[in-house]
This record gives sequence, C-alpha cells and structure tokens, in this order.
Amino acid sequence: MNFNVKYQGSNYSISADYKKGGKALLLLLHGLGCTKESFKDIWNRKEFDDYSILAIDILGFGDSAKPQDFSYLLEDQATLIKSLLDLLVSHDNILVVGHSMGGSIGLLLTEMHGNKVEAFINLEGNLVSEDCGLLSRKTTSVSLNEFKNHVFDELREKFKTSPHKASQIWAAWSEKADPLAFYRSAASLVQWSDSGILLEKFLKLPAKKYYLSGDREKQTLRKGKMFERLKHIPLIEIPNSGHFMMNDNPEDFYRILGETIKR
Repeated sequence: MNFNVKYQGSNYSISADYKKGGKALLLLLHGLGCTKESFKDIWNRKEFDDYSILAIDILGFGDSAKPQDFSYLLEDQATLIKSLLDLLVSHDNILVVGHSMGGSIGLLLTEMHGNKVEAFINLEGNLVSEDCGLLSRKTTSVSLNEFKNHVFDELREKFKTSPHKASQIWAAWSEKADPLAFYRSAASLVQWSDSGILLEKFLKLPAKKYYLSGDREKQTLRKGKMFERLKHIPLIEIPNSGHFMMNDNPEDFYRILGETIKR
C-alpha cells in the first residue's frame, strides 16, 4: 500500500503495510538501512488482533520514494510521518514503536504529536553518542562520494558475510536504501545522538515510555551506562537476542511487546 503525503510543498510516496483494526494504532518504525520487513512477524500474532497496525518504509528506504532533494534530517522525517498519521484521522490513540534510528525518529514524532501518542516503545533507539555504532559512524567518517562509490558496498559485504542471521538480513534490506538518504540520515542520527538532546527529550516525554533491549552480553555491556541514565523508565530485556531483537527472537519479542502495550 502506498500513501501520498504532502510536505513542504512536495508530494512523497510512502510504502506501508497497513491493517485497520481497533481504535489504537501501532506505528512501527525501522532502523537505518532497514525496511518495514523488520516487523514482518507481527502480522501473524494474535496479541495484536485488536489493534490497527502501520509499518512504513521511512522515506529513502525500502519501497518508499527516494527524492534527492529531501533533507533526510530526523526531524523532517518525523514531521513527514506526522503528516501521514494525520491522513489516518480515525486514530486518536497511537502507540509508537521505533527501532534504532526509528527510535530516534519515533521520539521526535511522539514529542510533536502531543496527546495522541499514548505510549512510546524504544527498541534500542539512539539516545546518546555511544548508540552510534559501526553503520552511522563509519558512514559519516567519509565524504558522500566515497560512501556512494566504496564504503556502502563495503559495509553491505561485511554484513553479508557475518555469521549472524540478522546482519545478513540487514544486508538484503540495505539493497533498497538510497545511498544519499542513508548518508544524510546517518549524519543527522550522529548529530542528534552526540548532542545529548535525545536522552533529555526521552526522559521528559509525558507519554508512557519503555526501553526494550536485547539481552546478549555484548549488548548489555554496551547499554550498561545507558540503563543507569534511564532512571525511572521501565527497562525490558528480550531473551536470546541482540540489537535486532524482533528478528533474533520474534516469539519472545512480540509476546513481550504485546504485554508491554497492554499495561
């Protein structure tokens, strides 16, 4: 399904999987280089039968449009998605679920969408400098031309040959990512993460909020200081999974997600 969204005088085609159900809308936002297929297993889960579900390809990724004149700043992506949500006028209660870069966009979206967002579920979304790993830091360490001509293919090849299934899946998803969109998105993601503003916004967000993380040792160690900073916010670990928790262990991930949004 494609939605035609108008933003700043231009029309953009957003590819999405959409199911209209109950009054609450579950909005799913993928990470850098990924697609809406990140959440493909949700459609067969009975926990969400009573919800409307919207999984989108963020502009520049997947099957959505890839305009070369778009900024790809996270705040512009969030505003564009808000315009898409405004088209779905029947949904007054929104549950935002954002993974990695999608978590940062989801945070900005939740802040600007006011009381329509009932809860924000952050799936290891970027909040601080330490959250910028290989993809975003490596991307922004070179020029756009070098990234387009060499580095993007190198990154994809590295993930293709990884022993981890989730990394191999990312390599396939990234084939649909526009290099310019990827580069500008990474630059914006690094800038926002390094600013410290995202963490501040997350802590002050009036909506209900949760932080979900994979439980693998490497992930837990990387997030150690983050957990200390999140204070009163519920921290939930997904067993037998890493950063791509919804793909590493979809059975437990969607069970726990269902329990979380029904709290």
